[in-house]
Amino acid sequence: MRVIGVLGVVLALAGVTMSAQSFQAFGLRSPAELVAPAFGDDEIARLIGTLDRLLAVESTAEAWRDTASDALRQFARRLQTGRLSSLQEGTVLAHLDQIGRSRPDATTLVAGPRRMISALTVGKTAPDITGADLDGRPLKLGDFRDKVVVLVFSADWCAICKTQAPYERFLLERYDKWPFALLGVETGSSREAARLAQSTGAVAHRSWWDAPVSGETSGPIAASWNVTGWPASYVIDGDGVIRFVDLRDEDLLKAVRQLVDAQVDRDARAKRAR
Repeated sequence: MRVIGVLGVVLALAGVTMSAQSFQAFGLRSPAELVAPAFGDDEIARLIGTLDRLLAVESTAEAWRDTASDALRQFARRLQTGRLSSLQEGTVLAHLDQIGRSRPDATTLVAGPRRMISALTVGKTAPDITGADLDGRPLKLGDFRDKVVVLVFSADWCAICKTQAPYERFLLERYDKWPFALLGVETGSSREAARLAQSTGAVAHRSWWDAPVSGETSGPIAASWNVTGWPASYVIDGDGVIRFVDLRDEDLLKAVRQLVDAQVDRDARAKRAR
């Protein structure tokens, strides 16, 4: 993204004072509004066709497993970027089940992507996360209902993760007094290294420590969300519903702005109704 783009969005977010409620009342759309697009049936068919072509390449069993693992993960990641109808979801899951039955080792490969589509797409209630933060204190995702949450999976060795620090820092500063939380799931060489990076880095926020499983680069939290590439992120609304997946840079700022506006308006209506 160009620097001028970042500056423009930051200034807009900091300077606009008209409430989202007023925009909605007159049928207007906020300039910061993002919408996760709905998939068309023809697009789902094309994506399934692409997946099948990748899986049909003749190779050794080991090479096929590597190709299939990557293709299935990228297929699921693509479907996380938009909204699936219940019929489309059923079609995709049935196709994955069919792939799982096609080879002896395919069932295991399909399990993670299948979970991403059935439980971690736009419109699904985010699974709860419970555990301890980097300081050993209890931390539970469900305790942040009525707040917009940006959930970020990152690691101390992840260079791309560090490029998001200016945007994350802006969100923390801008929405310090608003219904917003930035939460992390940190993995890496050690809890101490992750805690040091948090305390001395540009962004300080609460994070779970996701200790890597022996022989793996990730821990049980990342495994349950099928995170195999870093960074990965989810934007979750005040009802705990996933609204966006893997947004970065200006798009992340826009998404948080519109969801926080909506949560503030909702809180105000609830207060007036009491």
